[in-house]
Amino acid sequence: MRRRTPILAMTALAALAVGTVAAAADGPEDKPGIVAPSKQKATKNAEPLAAHGQFFGDFVTVEPNTNRAATVTCPTGQVPTGGGGTTSAIRVFFTDSFASGRSWVVRGTNTNSVNESIRAFVVCTTP
Repeated sequence: MRRRTPILAMTALAALAVGTVAAAADGPEDKPGIVAPSKQKATKNAEPLAAHGQFFGDFVTVEPNTNRAATVTCPTGQVPTGGGGTTSAIRVFFTDSFASGRSWVVRGTNTNSVNESIRAFVVCTTP
């Protein structure tokens, strides 16, 4: 018995083949707005990026079934570029993590039956 390929499958294969050819012809050289990167060499006198120091705050105790905040502040003249927190256990969950002025704030909920702790960290730079 001879098997027949459904017309729909053949149509899909034809469309895929046409799309592949069209995609191959649609490279960066065909689009004047896209510039491929050149082989740039590092220079000895290149300016370094601004320093991004990471700072940790104090540990904050989170009692069972409570939610507490931990905060850490960037040094004077610096601003946060990111941050987060650490926990003492897998049953402490962060509910918030955000910048506030020169500080980073994390909030954690303790779902354990004993006291746990959280600590905020911030990544700072000079604006």
